[in-house]
Amino acid sequence: MEILPSYEQAVANPDWLDLAAGFVPIVDWPRCCLVDRRFYSRFAPRLWQDPLVAIRRLGLHPNDDLAWYRRFINKHTKCARLETRSYVRSLDFRDFALRASGLYSSEASERAISESFKHLPQIFPGLICLLLDGHPELNPESLATASSASESFQLLDLARCRHELTSKLFRSNLFRGLVYLDISFIPGSVKTALQSSLNPKSLPDLRVLGVAGREMDNSTASLLFQTFRRQLWSLDLSYNKLGDEILDEVVEHCVSLFTFHTDAHFEKEGKLVLPKDVGSRKHGPFEFIEEPRISYRPHELEKYLADSPIYTQRADQTELQEWQAIRPDGLAPLRRDDANTAKESLLHEALSGVVGSFSLRGQPGLGGGGLTHLYLNGNKFTISGIERLIRTSRGRLEHFECDSCLCAPTYIQLGSQLKGMRIPGFPGSAPLFRPVISSAIRSLRVHHSLVTQVPSVSMDGLSSTSAARLAEEKLFRNIRRAYPLALVPDTNPRITSLTLTNIPARSTGPVIDQLIRFLDLASAQQKAIRDARALFSGHRSSVLKGLRHIRLELLPDFSDDRNAIAASDEIDFDKLLDPAEDDFSPGASSFFGDDEPFGITSRAKSTSGTLAKSKNPVADSDGYTRWTSGRLKSYPYSDTDSEYITHYVDASDSWTNNFYSIPVWIGLGVIGPNAAVNEYMWNLQDPNLRADVGPASPNHVAAGVPPLTYIFYRAWDAMIMPKSNDIREAAKSSTPFRDVAAAIKEYRLRKRGTEGHWDGKIELVRMG
Repeated sequence: MEILPSYEQAVANPDWLDLAAGFVPIVDWPRCCLVDRRFYSRFAPRLWQDPLVAIRRLGLHPNDDLAWYRRFINKHTKCARLETRSYVRSLDFRDFALRASGLYSSEASERAISESFKHLPQIFPGLICLLLDGHPELNPESLATASSASESFQLLDLARCRHELTSKLFRSNLFRGLVYLDISFIPGSVKTALQSSLNPKSLPDLRVLGVAGREMDNSTASLLFQTFRRQLWSLDLSYNKLGDEILDEVVEHCVSLFTFHTDAHFEKEGKLVLPKDVGSRKHGPFEFIEEPRISYRPHELEKYLADSPIYTQRADQTELQEWQAIRPDGLAPLRRDDANTAKESLLHEALSGVVGSFSLRGQPGLGGGGLTHLYLNGNKFTISGIERLIRTSRGRLEHFECDSCLCAPTYIQLGSQLKGMRIPGFPGSAPLFRPVISSAIRSLRVHHSLVTQVPSVSMDGLSSTSAARLAEEKLFRNIRRAYPLALVPDTNPRITSLTLTNIPARSTGPVIDQLIRFLDLASAQQKAIRDARALFSGHRSSVLKGLRHIRLELLPDFSDDRNAIAASDEIDFDKLLDPAEDDFSPGASSFFGDDEPFGITSRAKSTSGTLAKSKNPVADSDGYTRWTSGRLKSYPYSDTDSEYITHYVDASDSWTNNFYSIPVWIGLGVIGPNAAVNEYMWNLQDPNLRADVGPASPNHVAAGVPPLTYIFYRAWDAMIMPKSNDIREAAKSSTPFRDVAAAIKEYRLRKRGTEGHWDGKIELVRMG
């Protein structure tokens, strides 16, 4: 929310020069400074506030950076007045002095720049931004010996610096006013820094923190959460060594206690209901989404309307109280937390002398505190952990990133020939991003399977082409059966930006088809929003923007040569998918090397619940294809005629730490019209799969499960796994591949100039 101007500012006539200065080209700024004092006071701050960027825009060649910087620091600044030097607000080295040149050696010149850091506060007393991200040589450790200046740094970007920082660095008053700090991908212990100077006592104003790539484990992350608690609104934990155990601590310590979940929009979005105050540690509270009745549903276009303003009965209360939490209306621009935006915001404030918004420092009051931007890329999370985080974060997240997590069984015991199968993705998570759960979400960066329903697959000994065919020809079919609902633009019209990661460079068809279908739906949403604006134009109702930015991140291309595994007769594919084989190697690798059991015929001990008649698996995945009629005769169907059985949950597995029982839906045990339900019933004959109880999600309901019932998630998820012949068929398949980027470009060219053209911004990026 913008701060309202004072009365004097509101009635004052702005100087025409202030209005025109922003349109004057930078090459004319030096000449404007020479006109008179009035012009100097307007253009000198613009010219000096970011000198390294300004001199590049004025034509300095990169080969001359080092020589120019030495002259600038050692000669020109000594001749400049203190008032002029105070105009310098930012030194941005990210694209400066990246190569040695001229008469100076690289080592001597880079050392000269690094050693100048300790004098910067005295030379430039108004300096508030220092950015070194990715600079190959600069060493910021001399900042530890710099004496304090009249102003503290507010932005410090040290990401990817090669030198280790002293743990006591942030004790200096030079950093006390830091709002933005990025210390990602640099050597050194985060734990030691937290115990010494990286804490609210030294950094009371810190709001954005980047600690990606620091090899943090769960204990260090836990210390970080307990240290800063809800002071931060943006936290980057990517590319560390974190697991599901810390996700609950993120919510407990760092997310606001005030929920954005509400029943006020039930007619449009549904509502969350908790029939019983129970849950599990793996899933979280057993909440359902209750859908509105068809007869109560409003006009189809009303879902594009922004939330109405809050009303109060008190005339003297014009703002929310600190304990009130009203979800964002979805109209304000997404609050950005990157270094460029932070620098631009701080420099604008310094130039205008007015703090224009709370966008960087965060919203005041309890209701607006806590994390809203969270980055979890490249860690060791599973889909159950990430989904629990989304459910329990009270709808507070505005930007969320998790480019990959294990989506299917967390542990698959394999034979000795092929030891590891990994299936990352988000194939069934789409309903979690509906407004009823993710009430504030505006931007997502996630694995492409959230949209395509094609997970990534890798297996030791299986070629990349065979793995791709297995994912698209087999697992895609299984996932579509188990989880019919993929993310589409109308899943949440509040989402304006979507980045899909790990997209394969080539596809046999499903990935391309699903991406094109998504773009078609984005075009349909665009047309519907235009219709909504026309329909509601006289109602003083604001309409959401919908999806306006799509970024597709493609993996490097892979070789299409056939792997020897495809023709090999030495590998027993049946043994590969039979975890109960006697020659199973205990050292077989899983996705993360953990020991959590999960599999169609896993010998894992059932964690809790229904007493099984047999400890040996009786459900055989191949036998399912031969079941065409009749009622299943194995337990649980042999002991009951009901569609439900009672499941018991131990206190150790309970979300509320209480022992409880719950009715779990098992179906009638006879073939029905829903293929997913039929396979679920078949899987329930395996006692090891009667575990992980949870509430039926919209995906389960769409696949045939009755609403507001509990099911065994493990039995349901087991149907995703490939059958005994699937890997062999994928390895021997010769289905041709198509280039994904070329197909998307061809589609865009075909749609250009037609009504079906989506006019948002789309990016195709080839990664790594």
